[in-house]
Amino acid sequence: MIELDRALVIASYFGFRPISAPKITKHDVELTRHCGNYLHYDAPEKVSMIRTYLEEDFASLPHPIALVYEKSASRKRFGNYALHFIGSSSGVAEATLIRTTLSILSEEGHKNLRVDINCIGDRESINAYERELINYVRKCGVNLSSEWARSMKEDIFNLFRSKTPEALHLREMAPSSLNFLSLQSRVYFREVLEYIEALGIQFCLAPELVGEKNHASHTIFAIRDIRDENTGTLAIGYRYSRLARLFGLRKEIPMAGVSIFSASSRNTRRQIYKGLPKPKFYLVQLGKEAQIKTLSLIELLRSHKIPLHHFLGKDKITAQLSNAENLRVPYLIIIGQKEALDDTATIRNVATRAQDTVSIASLPRYLKNITL
Repeated sequence: MIELDRALVIASYFGFRPISAPKITKHDVELTRHCGNYLHYDAPEKVSMIRTYLEEDFASLPHPIALVYEKSASRKRFGNYALHFIGSSSGVAEATLIRTTLSILSEEGHKNLRVDINCIGDRESINAYERELINYVRKCGVNLSSEWARSMKEDIFNLFRSKTPEALHLREMAPSSLNFLSLQSRVYFREVLEYIEALGIQFCLAPELVGEKNHASHTIFAIRDIRDENTGTLAIGYRYSRLARLFGLRKEIPMAGVSIFSASSRNTRRQIYKGLPKPKFYLVQLGKEAQIKTLSLIELLRSHKIPLHHFLGKDKITAQLSNAENLRVPYLIIIGQKEALDDTATIRNVATRAQDTVSIASLPRYLKNITL
């Protein structure tokens, strides 16, 4: 039985399914030995998630699928909670992870949050960037100590992990990974930023976020409290799809995850819930404009304690309506292109087909007193 605390319940509003934390085996650790041992880039945990995904046959479920769990006591130094968004190569994966994490952290008292973000791209992009960094250090790092030269030789990305004066000086003029993205990676990162801008989230491009080159790829983001430097990094997320190859799979599974290092903090008492909220509404979104606005709408309704069923990342109307029918919800909330442009939503009674259109600002009050 999973204990449902506030973080897990908040995540459920955004479609994350609470599960028990996957157990990390010795084999998981052996498989990822080449990925190093980094606090923010926990490859063994990601491999254990992929193994659980395969063993529990999550692949048979409709995708994309979103999962959340509290990490075991022995893994708390790698974060308190983990969220995973599986099966989507779209920027909606990162946007959902970021929006959900911000909601969890803000409910725990962190009010001045900023998203630092970077993109290292696909394997081709990472290789090109690695070569350029090596050339840059050879050219500009002639006076490096032997220890530092050895560290750079082991992993050129160590340039961004050290706080020494040597590293900080070299980083000032270091090339950015954004300049070496393949065309496909550029298009993808542009989509991620489009989602984040639509959410109205404060963000900053952070070229020092380069992840771990053997398993991280594409977008890497960190969430920090900009008015409390002592808290450090509150959450960090990235794509880890490449690790699926370690299981002999011919094709990568699109996977992105985030580890939350701060939740239930600052003298807050842990509250346990008896169950997840039971929605009576299903949110249907049609078209990219509507999809971009969906996350903001979910957060608005969550703040008013109005849960929704939805299928984020799935834009086919037939799949969404089929899902709504199976869930037997009495009402649909429809956001199409017109509604997205007008900042409205159409509410439909499934049984009578009666419908009404209201502004997004009025939607929480309307749904709480619905008589349609």
